[in-house]
Amino acid sequence: GALAQIAGTALLLAAMQARSFAVATALSKTEAVQVAVFGFAMLGDALTVPRALAVLVATAGVLMVAVQPGQTWDRQSLKPALLGVASGAFFALASVSFRGAILALPEGPYFLRATTALAWSLSIQVGVLGVWLAIANRAALLRSAVVWRQSLFAGFMSAFASQLWFLGFSLTAAANVRTLALVEVVFAQAVSRRLFGQTATPRELAGMALVMAGVAWLLIAA
Repeated sequence: GALAQIAGTALLLAAMQARSFAVATALSKTEAVQVAVFGFAMLGDALTVPRALAVLVATAGVLMVAVQPGQTWDRQSLKPALLGVASGAFFALASVSFRGAILALPEGPYFLRATTALAWSLSIQVGVLGVWLAIANRAALLRSAVVWRQSLFAGFMSAFASQLWFLGFSLTAAANVRTLALVEVVFAQAVSRRLFGQTATPRELAGMALVMAGVAWLLIAA
């Protein structure tokens, strides 16, 4: 799961380099659909028709918000599109693997099992990325160590967010957690309007309505 998350992030960055940020992010959000399939295939998580439709509705809303009219989709767009979808696949595999790791732990409070799985995952990621940087880009590793104070808050918030992800994975199917997370699209629009004075277009409002409808449907179906 830890390695799959690294691969997903690398593919997402590659997609962003070849295509716009919004489109790459939207394509990676197909993760919600893929995690439902992986969860059913690997862990036997229930994939009922209402749940599957709720995931599809929410994902369609994300695509409506992020992919704007007039953007070209041709043969040149195939590579970044595949990178974005592959990124979503690895993120989905990571989410399902994290839930599988939590469920595989011996009996104990859900928060303790979630925290244990998170600690192991972060340790593996730090070790793998540290070794890779030491071999491929030692200068960047040294510079990162120099600015550790500036990155401390961002690192803590990232770890805290991961803790909440893992708590969610310990309580319900990964597909439920990742679909609920699509409400970040709505939050992002609200923050953009508050901080930057950006207003949503009718298409974006319709997409956000689809996201909220899909999430609400998922809650009822679950």
